This record gives sequence, C-alpha cells and structure tokens, in this order.
Amino acid sequence: MKKFLQSLLLFCAIGIVIGEIIVRVFSLSIDVHQFYLDKDHLIKNYPNQMGHMGPTHQWVINKYGEFGYEPQSLENLITVIGDSYIANTMNPPECHQANYLSQLGTGYNFYPSARAGASFIEMMEKAKSLESLHPKYQLLYVHHGDFIESVTEIKRNPFTVQLTLKTGEIKYAKPTSGKVKEAIYNFKFIYFLYRNYLFKLGNNDDATNNRVLLKGKKIDYNLINELLVETGKRYRIQNIVLVFSPDTDPKVIDMAGKNGFHYFQLQTDDYKSWQMPKDSHWSCYGHQEVAKQVAQYLQQQSESIP
Repeated sequence: MKKFLQSLLLFCAIGIVIGEIIVRVFSLSIDVHQFYLDKDHLIKNYPNQMGHMGPTHQWVINKYGEFGYEPQSLENLITVIGDSYIANTMNPPECHQANYLSQLGTGYNFYPSARAGASFIEMMEKAKSLESLHPKYQLLYVHHGDFIESVTEIKRNPFTVQLTLKTGEIKYAKPTSGKVKEAIYNFKFIYFLYRNYLFKLGNNDDATNNRVLLKGKKIDYNLINELLVETGKRYRIQNIVLVFSPDTDPKVIDMAGKNGFHYFQLQTDDYKSWQMPKDSHWSCYGHQEVAKQVAQYLQQQSESIP
C-alpha cells in the first residue's frame, strides 16, 4: 500500500510538472492582474501590468492603472467609465472603447476607467475620483442591471460599491484576493484547473453575466428612482453622460432623464452581431459600432453640455 501511494504521488507530481510546462509554453492560463484598495475606498490596479488572456491575446494595464492604452494627453479629456464591458479583457487592447474613440477624429483624448462587476454607483465614485483631471465629459456605459446592483435594499453584494438608500451610507467593495488565491495564481496549471473546471470561472458567457441574469426580473422602479435622486444630490452630474446599452429598460432611461442626467441609448437592429459568441460582452466589431455612435453623439452635443 505504501509503495502504491508513493507511486501515485510521484505520478501526480510528474503530471503537475508536465501540466505546468504545457500551460506556460502555450499560454493556456489567464493571468490575474494585481490590485489594491485605494485611499478613496475604490479597488484600483497597480500600473504597468501585462498578462495573457489565454492563448489569444494579452491584456494591458497602462501607466495610470487602467485597462487599455493611456490617452496621448490629459488635455481636452473625456473619461470612458464602465464595468467588464469597458475593462474588456476578453478582447485585445486595440479593441477597447477608448482606443476606438481616439481613432475617430473627435478632437478629444479618452481616458478609460473600469472594473469588472462595477455598479452604477461605483462608476459615479470613479467619476468623482477623476474630476481632478478636469474632464470635459464623463461617459458612463450602463445598463439597468448596473442600477439594480447599486442598491443595498435590492440585494447586498460585497464585491461592488452600493448605496443604502435608507441611511445614505456607501458600502464599498472588498478585494477578493487572499493568500490562498495568490498562491494558486503562482501555479499556472493549478490555476488553469481551478478557473476552468473546478468553479468554471473562466467563462464570460451569458450564465455568468449579471445583465443576463437580471433579464426578465421585475425591476423596483421606486428604488431606482430614489437612487437617481440621491445620486444627483451627492455627485456632480453636469458633465456625466449615461451611455445606455440597446437592451436597457426604457423606463430606467426615462427616469434618468427626468432626474437631470444627460444620456443617449445605443441603437442597433441586430444586437447579437455586436456580441461575442456565447457571451453577451461586445466583440471588437461591437465596440467599433458603439464608438461610432458615441463619437457622433459627442459631435452633436459638444456645445450643449457644460
């Protein structure tokens, strides 16, 4: 029995070593970026990082600690704020929203700022932290799910920033990385198994996307309206533009307008054509189409927004 166990352990050790070599050589695993909790209570990325997103491409975190390329200048600036749709690690940095916008000749520089899982209220906190850059506009790419995720009374989520409407308290997100996870990250083969098979965390498909999970569920419009009213009181919204995805609930869009937000809704006759296969996130083509509409909106509205 002892000899069998020794042979089994040796076999497992050899398998792990071979697996580690294969995963590293063929870049099969997904590299995890390093982040920290800043003084403003927001989770932010350490600057100047790169990592593999499987064998297809690399993600990039620029010198400002943001996913994607940094703007050429901080003059005449527009921020591009969002959740995983804007962090966009599932596409190469060439396909990021801010990069496409910078190529469309609008005359602006575009500063990306996003975190996967960010709620609307977290995006507003991000916009507040970026006011020191004196942006002309702050674009928030949103869906009605981002508003639902913002309200503690609807459902508490410790992994994003939320507002408790009853008390006015902001509950900030807590970093999820611990010593055990950090140890797993260092072993590419173990992390490959952990992410893809044990918990299936590697799939950015419809089943793991909160926008799809919330689809068809009843929306508490009274709480969403309370959220918008409170947001208008505690944040500067004059230069905020809400960019609503095509599948956003129309009543939520209407409420945003009535509460003083500048906004517009993206339009398409075939939303699926914007999305990745088996995934509700936008593909490179989708980001291009979105950027075209945003650029056109900015050109039309540049004189009307303070």
